[in-house]
Amino acid sequence: MRHIAATFYDGKTAHKKDVRLYFEGTGHMRVVGLGTDLVYPLSAVRITSRVGNTPRSLYFPDGGKCETLENDTIDAILQRQGKGQWQSMLHTLESRLGYVFLALVLTVVGGWGLVKYGIPALATRVAYAVPASVDVALGREGLEILDQVLFSPSALDDQRQTHLRLQLADMAGEIDEVQSLRLEFRKSERVGPNAFALPSGIIVLTDKLVLLAEHPNELTSVLAHEIGHIRHRHALRSLLQNSAVVLLIASVTGDVTSITALSAALPTMLLEAQYSRAFETEADQFALQYLQEHNIPLTHFADMLTRMENYKGTPGQVPDYLATHPATSQRVKMFQDKNSPDSGK
Repeated sequence: MRHIAATFYDGKTAHKKDVRLYFEGTGHMRVVGLGTDLVYPLSAVRITSRVGNTPRSLYFPDGGKCETLENDTIDAILQRQGKGQWQSMLHTLESRLGYVFLALVLTVVGGWGLVKYGIPALATRVAYAVPASVDVALGREGLEILDQVLFSPSALDDQRQTHLRLQLADMAGEIDEVQSLRLEFRKSERVGPNAFALPSGIIVLTDKLVLLAEHPNELTSVLAHEIGHIRHRHALRSLLQNSAVVLLIASVTGDVTSITALSAALPTMLLEAQYSRAFETEADQFALQYLQEHNIPLTHFADMLTRMENYKGTPGQVPDYLATHPATSQRVKMFQDKNSPDSGK
């Protein structure tokens, strides 16, 4: 009859006592050393999992427990009963450095894969399942916040605003899979020349952006780029990717109305240019295709990007590999290369 040394606690007081545990062939366990032996069916004793060589606890049906350091003996007894194989395997894995290192690598790779591919894929699926009413709420509330903290009414003349709104309406009529678009003009000293696309199909142009343009097709290219963001639902996908809790609730429960809680985060995301490299490139590709299909020289977008970059100040202050979106120089080069005479060869 095998026995091990242990410390007994009655579960009622803090007193402890050294005892011996005997494992009998009948499937019972006997606690000896208390004056009166205690006998329990081994099947009724809960034995905790092994964690390295830390003390193991055995919990009894009457509330008492024992602690022991003789983990190997406990493992052997459990294995004879056809139990503990999983615990034994875990102990083997955690006690060998090679397995620990492998687990660490798998954890890092798995976490990277989740962030790189899993969350964006889930955000895309949820974004395209969102009903139009949620888009409208996000766009309306996001613009209201921007108007409160950043924008003032546009000073552009009505004729120019009307002309650009009609131009956007013509563009939208030629593009499939685009919801109704609405063009808004705002004045802002803090933002400078810029454009924003909200989830509901609202495109905001600042007065300085309109005045910065030297050719009508430069604004056409900007509108095409923003339509690309809207068509691919970049604003909503970015919000979802950066709000994992809401994303998980929406994907698991199907309650997409919870997404409207992200409206407060929308202005910050837009102002800090938190579109990913992939999103910005995708919108650029959409604009490029639109301009090519309408025989508009691609240099118009390249010129506008360059002028906007020069307005902001010294370009290249942030290394490209640290930026959240492609450097302006790379974007300009793409449009210049595609516009070259040799690009179609």
